[in-house]
This record gives sequence, C-alpha cells and structure tokens, in this order.
Amino acid sequence: MARFCDFNVPYSENTENLHQIVEMAIKLGYESVALNCCVTPGTKKGQAAVPSPPKPVELSQATLAPLMAQRKTFQQLTRLTAIIETNEQKYKLNPNNPPVNTYDILAVQPLNMKMFEAACHDLEVDIISLDMTQKLPFLLKLTPIKRAIARGIRFEIVYAPAIRDSTLRRYIISNATDLMTFCKGKNIILSSQAEKAIELRGPHDVANLGVLFGMNQAQAKDAVSVNCRAVLLHAETRGSAVGVISIERIMKQTPGVISVERIPPASADKRTLEKDSGEDPPGKKPKMTAQKKIK
Repeated sequence: MARFCDFNVPYSENTENLHQIVEMAIKLGYESVALNCCVTPGTKKGQAAVPSPPKPVELSQATLAPLMAQRKTFQQLTRLTAIIETNEQKYKLNPNNPPVNTYDILAVQPLNMKMFEAACHDLEVDIISLDMTQKLPFLLKLTPIKRAIARGIRFEIVYAPAIRDSTLRRYIISNATDLMTFCKGKNIILSSQAEKAIELRGPHDVANLGVLFGMNQAQAKDAVSVNCRAVLLHAETRGSAVGVISIERIMKQTPGVISVERIPPASADKRTLEKDSGEDPPGKKPKMTAQKKIK
C-alpha cells in the first residue's frame, strides 16, 4: 500500500498548535510529515540565518495506536525551504555546509527567473516550491522544467491557502494549471502548508484536488505518496559524485611475468575498441599476412 505523506507542515514555536496539526495528520491517514522551516538566507547583519532543524513533536501511545494496530510507523522529517532572490543567497544553499546538511529535505522558493533556472539546472535541492498564492513574478519555461525533471527534482503545490481565501484559491488553481501544461503531471507533490489542524485534508481528498489541477487519477495519487518517497530517495543521494571506474585485469601468463589488460570504459570510441582488441571492423576483409615456414 502507498505511504501517504505531507511534506509541508510549517514549524512554529506554538507547540500546542503544531501538536494538533501532527495529530490530525495521523488521524487522516498520513504516515510521514515534514516540519518545514522557511528562511531567507542572508549575508548581512540582521538577516535570517539557517536555523537548526526542529525537534520532532512528542506523541503519546494513544495517538499512535491507530497506526500501530495496522503495524505501521509514523515518520517525522525536517525540511528547510530557502527563499532566494540573489546569487549570495543561492550560495548559502551548499548542502555540504552545516546546518543545511542536517535537514532531511532541502527545498527552494525562487523569486525571479534567474533563480528559478539556477534551481532547475544547478542547485542541489529536492523540491522547488513556487508561491502560487499570487501572480508568479516570472513566466514558466519548458527547458528549465524539463531539466529539473531529468535531475529528479519535484515541484510542490500547496492547497491550504486555497481553503483560507477565495482569491488565493483562484491564483493557486491558475498557477497549478500552468505548471501542469509544462510538466504533464510528472514530478509533482501536493502538500498542505496548513497553519491550523482544520486546514488539513485527507490524502484521497488531496488527490481529488490534483485532478482539479490537471492531473489524472494515478498522477494525483502519486503526488501524495510515490513522488514523496522519491523526494526522500533523492535527498539521500543528494551531492553524491558520479565517476568513471577504470578496471585492469591481471593475468598471469608465465611464471614470474604478469601482463595487465586494460578494460576501456563503456563510453570509449568503437574504433578504439577495435584497435585495442586487434579485430578488424565489420565489413572489412581481414588482411592476409605471409608466414615464413621454418625448416
């Protein structure tokens, strides 16, 4: 069965309200939530710094009983969402720097086209979240979106603001529909961004909202389950290097003599392989060599 997730539960110092939101998420059938810290990284004094990850909400056995009865567990993750507008803020998102690397999920909210393209092409992030409660400050383009999809980055659509206000609802539906035009329902996650427990909706209701945004039933269900799992896998492998391994095979031919055969990488040129192997290319007649008979 699918594991339903909500990867945008805004973290606040109001622990009682946060506790109510997490408890409601469990009652509605969610098995994973991410406590989201939203910051604007700065380089000047007085600007927000990246805080340490929030501690998980303490839950009683009675709250977890419905999940335990089904032999399920509840997972609380941490997420950092950085709002970026300049290159200086972009450079603060190095996933190898603490405390950025202590978060489970790294998201970015670009405020202009330059930062949006940087997020799609270069930044090591897991989620790109756009502020869909207003008219986007830039036009969406196919090329950066395709690049982000190829890199395994997910785009986030939040629904709780649409519940609070009818004007916000119109903006969210319009912007989400525009996003679907380019990504065709791929690499989308649906999150709540709920500030109160009453703003949460069950996973199947959220999937129905996805259909309203332009996804089919399968894509809408994946947006609250499978795609969220893909976000975690992407976060686990974020920053890993891709290299080429050169293999040398050691063959012992005669006592005291060892010959080394180098195995070329898969990307080597075909003609190089043929030359190294000593074989003639296809379609070419083998050369006849004269052999001198030794009497």
